[in-house]
Amino acid sequence: MERRNFPRVEASNPVLYFPDLHPRPKIAWTVDLSLGGARIKPSHGLATGKSVWMHIAVYPETIKCRGRPVYVLPVNGSMAAGVKFEGLSEHDKLSLKQYLCDSKNGGYEG
Repeated sequence: MERRNFPRVEASNPVLYFPDLHPRPKIAWTVDLSLGGARIKPSHGLATGKSVWMHIAVYPETIKCRGRPVYVLPVNGSMAAGVKFEGLSEHDKLSLKQYLCDSKNGGYEG
């Protein structure tokens, strides 16, 4: 049974994330995106349940929000994390919604 509230779209977007325990930003890439969260491939481990600041490039903008990893798993020698978005602004929700719609329809035409 699918537990997600929002459908996921395959996407490869750069992500800067700022774990509370590390003073410098870390880099990740999205595997998929939705209005409620993302699956990412982080460069450094994340802790389940520990909130992080995230900046995700969704052309032509960057969305900024808090994210809470709901799972972190090893996958083929790297990591995968499912992150639930928290506190998306209305502007960022609209930008993400437009990006996801464009992605489902063959990509951004810009």
